[in-house]
Amino acid sequence: MKKEHQKIIDHISTYLNENPEQRFGQAIFNLKINEFIEEENLINPKYQLRDIHNDSDEKILERIESQLKWFNKQKESL
Repeated sequence: MKKEHQKIIDHISTYLNENPEQRFGQAIFNLKINEFIEEENLINPKYQLRDIHNDSDEKILERIESQLKWFNKQKESL
């Protein structure tokens, strides 16, 4: 297993331990592992998932860590 794989798994595990009411699918979406396709027509969006097959592990890890920072900023403002 690559170190990036372990970090991704650790982030998912921590997130699910802190948010046990969420389903696994919600967690990977909330952590930005899966994302919607950016829509050109914002009036009538299709909400299709973007294919992440070619995303590098590093890019996925960057998205997760960016999202976790955003979550922490939201908690601080409460």
